[in-house]
Amino acid sequence: MAPSQENNRRRLGRACADAWLGLRRFLAPPVRGRRVAYAMLLLPVMLTTPASAQVSKEYQLKAVFLWRLAQFTEWPSDAFENPESPIVICVLGDNPFDGALSAAVSGETAHGRRFVVQLLRVIEQAKTCHILYTTSGAARQAKEIATALAGKSVLTVRDGSASASSFETMIVLISEQNKIRMRINLKAAVAARLVLDPRLLRAAEVIGE
Repeated sequence: MAPSQENNRRRLGRACADAWLGLRRFLAPPVRGRRVAYAMLLLPVMLTTPASAQVSKEYQLKAVFLWRLAQFTEWPSDAFENPESPIVICVLGDNPFDGALSAAVSGETAHGRRFVVQLLRVIEQAKTCHILYTTSGAARQAKEIATALAGKSVLTVRDGSASASSFETMIVLISEQNKIRMRINLKAAVAARLVLDPRLLRAAEVIGE
């Protein structure tokens, strides 16, 4: 690896580590019920910094979200070819992470499985994913994605707004007032035979119960 590439990887790794410090409460048990758990995911995104840094910080945080979501999600055994198969995190459409996602999961595991990151251009490639992340542009294809993944145990995650419907998507990451929060469609997750940790549900707005 060239020195510039290694320096870039270290920079992204440090940035993701900083983001993870803000997510450590993700693991903490509830102290004062749902109100405290909900606050766990209300993390600051530095929207007052220059535009280029805005995107970087936001997607560094979302990269760590995806890694942590894997640790709080259980897939059925038939979602993997064998016990050594990795958890595949896919990004459909333009890649907004600029290497931050690969840096966030580098050397990490969930349920004893390593991670693989794949960038997809067409929906049909998503059938082998375990987590599928779509940006706001690709999210317009929500119904097509749901149809393509029917019967598959794929955790779908996308960007959204406070008014966005998450009927076709299991987890929506909502950026508002300099923070990121989650909206979870529990019915959709159950239909895909995914088990979400109660701590994750307590830290989110849950619909479809």
